Amino acid sequence: MGLYNLSYKNDEADELINTEVGRSYTLFKKLRLGGVGSRRMIVEDFSENLNHLKLQVSGLQYGSIEIRPKGILVHINLGLDTYAWTIPFFRLSVFNGDFFTIHGNGDYIQFNKEKSWKENHTFLQKIIHLKSEFNPMK
Repeated sequence: MGLYNLSYKNDEADELINTEVGRSYTLFKKLRLGGVGSRRMIVEDFSENLNHLKLQVSGLQYGSIEIRPKGILVHINLGLDTYAWTIPFFRLSVFNGDFFTIHGNGDYIQFNKEKSWKENHTFLQKIIHLKSEFNPMK
């Protein structure tokens, strides 16, 4: 599980991301899956280890999720920078309570459900389904 700044081209970070969660799906596979990206969601809170990603000024902060063959990338916008948090399927937990929460390896990000739950519900079900079908031996 890693956290990477994607604001600038970095071949080393790209290779580490691909190792952790797999390469991006091909266009054909993206179409077959019915899309691999969530709609934009409002971030409510971060765990202690990810708290440095919180905006220092007031305002809404957004994030989105991208499905990869071996896990997900959680994209977080922090001002002009974009960060990607990699979570392999075997470390991923999804919780649906007052907030929609993604957990990975002891860290978490909470998303606001009021604005984005209906738009992303089917997508989140797809993540849970792919996680349940994931076989690390493939």
